[in-house]
Amino acid sequence: MRFKAPTPVMSRPVRVCSIQYALRPVTNFQAFAEQVENFVDVGDDYDADLILFPELLSTQLITCIDGPEVEDHARLMRQLSDQFTREFDELFTRLALEYDRIILAGTHPRWLNDKFCNVASVFMPHYDPVHQPKLHLTPTERQEWCFDAGNDLSVIETYFGRFGVSICYDVEFPEIARVQVDHGMQLLLVPYLTDNRRGHRRVTACAQARCVENQIFVATAGMMGSLPLVTDLTAQYAQSGIYTPSDFAFPLDGLAAEATPNTEMGVVADLDLALLDRTRSNGSVLNYQDADRDTLHTLFDGKVTLYQRPWNDGTEGHP
Repeated sequence: MRFKAPTPVMSRPVRVCSIQYALRPVTNFQAFAEQVENFVDVGDDYDADLILFPELLSTQLITCIDGPEVEDHARLMRQLSDQFTREFDELFTRLALEYDRIILAGTHPRWLNDKFCNVASVFMPHYDPVHQPKLHLTPTERQEWCFDAGNDLSVIETYFGRFGVSICYDVEFPEIARVQVDHGMQLLLVPYLTDNRRGHRRVTACAQARCVENQIFVATAGMMGSLPLVTDLTAQYAQSGIYTPSDFAFPLDGLAAEATPNTEMGVVADLDLALLDRTRSNGSVLNYQDADRDTLHTLFDGKVTLYQRPWNDGTEGHP
């Protein structure tokens, strides 16, 4: 059979910048804010549409909390939330507006619907933040940090397409991404924190699997560095990456960009969402279509919310 060139598809690019961030002691919130803004400025220099920070970004502020001993993990997390949530939100609201970027501000402990959760927050210019709680908790998060598991999912529609968030351990459960894909998600953002290479490998392998299963893009942002004498935060391992489906339209190894292990840096890649449409309809394999044809159905008893966020120049108010 003679080769037939695929029908051209209009390009729909998005530039993603994943920040591989280093935990280090800080003396006050201003020092934390300056470090964060430095990396937002990096993403701005690369003209990134979306800037992604790692899981538990705000735990750096534990080192400037007066009060409970560092061994009292649950109290530390609650004091971190009580003392810094307002400043944390004000910082990222300002940065999103001033730099005119979409920012996933890693995660921060906060109360949502009467639950104390590990929550990823997406900040956009002229909009209220969208909060995504972590749905699956590790033993440390349950027993030491005393987090509650969330039960709701978000998909955010913006000018370049639809994206969602899966926090670290959550990406190891394929059902979550499938529910989000069923609501139109094309790009999955995964902030993570792992203390060794095995944990990092679990997150990375599953992130790449979600690309193949759903024919989507996945970007991860890992935490490195150390908070001395703070249990479970004394050492981290990270190698952030931006991953693609495995087909002819994409890099040979399904890797758009990858950080140097345990090096503080930004990782940038251009992702063309139009390629997903073509691959889903005319790829070597049709994972996205065939998953709809099988007899395995995903049951999810939480709420899935689609947030529509067209680009706002400030004249439309805050929905």
